[in-house]
Amino acid sequence: MTGGASQRPLTVTGFAVNCAIAALGKRNIAALPLLSRAGLADYDFGDPKVRVPATAQGEFLEYAAEAIGDAAFGLHLAEQADPREAGLLFYAASSAGTLGETLTLVLRYSHLVNQSLRLNSHSGPESVVLEFDLVGVSRQRVKHNTEFWVATIMKASRGITGREIRPIGIAFPHVRNSELREFERVLRCPVEFGARTGRIAFSKETMALPLVTHDPHLLETLRPFCEEAARSRHIPVGSVRQAVENEVERQLPYGRASAASVARVLALSARTLSRRLSAEGTTFAEVVDELRYSLALQYLKEPGFTSAQIAWFLGYESPTSFNHAFRRWTGRSPTAARNEKRLPPPT
Repeated sequence: MTGGASQRPLTVTGFAVNCAIAALGKRNIAALPLLSRAGLADYDFGDPKVRVPATAQGEFLEYAAEAIGDAAFGLHLAEQADPREAGLLFYAASSAGTLGETLTLVLRYSHLVNQSLRLNSHSGPESVVLEFDLVGVSRQRVKHNTEFWVATIMKASRGITGREIRPIGIAFPHVRNSELREFERVLRCPVEFGARTGRIAFSKETMALPLVTHDPHLLETLRPFCEEAARSRHIPVGSVRQAVENEVERQLPYGRASAASVARVLALSARTLSRRLSAEGTTFAEVVDELRYSLALQYLKEPGFTSAQIAWFLGYESPTSFNHAFRRWTGRSPTAARNEKRLPPPT
């Protein structure tokens, strides 16, 4: 399938990878073949400064989940993780006075940990909502990584306040229909999947909670390091293809993923969008088709999704249309592919 022009990848720290490697080791599962499959075999994860492509880390956690046989691997991985190993951002954020001040620091410095993450917040009469979205990666192909860091945020929040914090609710932008009660058990709130934008909602009383780790001197000591790191680590501009894939993935379930609608969101004319994709060696139709194929493979791994549901997620009018497309991609039916022990990797 057609690929776009070479771009500098959005990167993340190796925190989640290191946690996953440890989890595999406890089960006597070799990590190296999975690291190789994700393109991470040559990275030195003993180096605390190592950074890896966000897509590769997300895919490694997907492969680790398959190897272990845990459909909620990212969630369970966070239960075992030590948030302090996330590094500078954790220590700065945990030195704040209140959880609300911690949120402000996380919003400012989150790209030090994950450049593919976009955070925003807004306040209502009774709540504060942390909104998140992903760029440069497929929501569905990094679901375990997303679930890992959301659960890690909740674990860290409980640790630094000394309280059993219960959010008002949490929504994930990817879809799943398994282990739903397990997510509510760990996160201790209603959990939604398949949201247009991810979000964690807290009460204002929760945001006002003081931190037991409050250390104003440490915060003032670390703040210059955070600022310097933020200045030196510019977020690379992704390709037009990445931007198109992000928006198409959002629009597919609603049947609105047209070149015109995507161009409008990206503040481009349809002609300019076509020209820029052509410069990257692809077309809008190719991007949509390849994204659908990649997502189809991910949805087929999720137990319980019917062909009708997957067809809707991918923006097809009927399961028949999806079946025809899948045969064109792979030469076999979705049912036959699902019954195989290992689905073919997306290209």
